[in-house]
Amino acid sequence: MDVPDEPPQDPITAYMLNTFRGVCRGRRYISGMGGVFPMPLSAREISDWLEAHPSPMSRDEIDVVLFELDRIFMEEDGDDDEED
Repeated sequence: MDVPDEPPQDPITAYMLNTFRGVCRGRRYISGMGGVFPMPLSAREISDWLEAHPSPMSRDEIDVVLFELDRIFMEEDGDDDEED
């Protein structure tokens, strides 16, 4: 099966997805007897990223998008656990 090409992205979408990937590198995890589990992103992780990589967009816009992407990520990660 051939892997399809990524759909075209406008610059803002590409920027927000790249910012989300970068912020996720600072994601915290909880580890315990049951395994390792990702924590939801906090404003601290976003602030740390934006301090090192200033943004042309407003912080409110960034927060709305990144928290929504993180909500989707956390839901999908939870779905993976239920399949096991």
